[in-house]
Amino acid sequence: MEMRVAIIYYSKTGRTKHVATYIKERLEENKIETDLFELKHVRDYFDKFLHFNPRLIYETLSKKIVKIHGIENFNPNLYDVIIIGSPIWFGTIVPAIRTFLHMFKEKINTPIICFTTSTLHSNYSLKFKKILESMEYNVIFHFTIVSLEEEKHIINEVISIVKKQFR
Repeated sequence: MEMRVAIIYYSKTGRTKHVATYIKERLEENKIETDLFELKHVRDYFDKFLHFNPRLIYETLSKKIVKIHGIENFNPNLYDVIIIGSPIWFGTIVPAIRTFLHMFKEKINTPIICFTTSTLHSNYSLKFKKILESMEYNVIFHFTIVSLEEEKHIINEVISIVKKQFR
């Protein structure tokens, strides 16, 4: 039986997508089947002046559940590990990820690895982990990436943890 991993992420600027894609490549180099699911808002935010967008600010800070797509073919029962990645907006995870978590609350028993991307050297992934655990997700590892080029060693740790789950 082959191990399978799902990577669920949202990326507006491309940073989180870059990390998710890199993790997928590294997992596949290690013969681990990996599926990427990029979440999208049905009603997306305008690209210019992203953090000055009133709707983005409101939906992020009020922890609003929004309409998303990109997970139509996602079945959590097919995976041995699920990796969830979110950029950090205003100190928290983005609305698309929050919505995903609410949609699959009590439907995912699979071990979770969560990561955040940020321009600040702050342990936002610990906050993400606490959000997940408050919803009774089983978080086995968390990490924050500020610069993938400087922090690729963290992905090696992720690969090791994923492999341990399969033994």
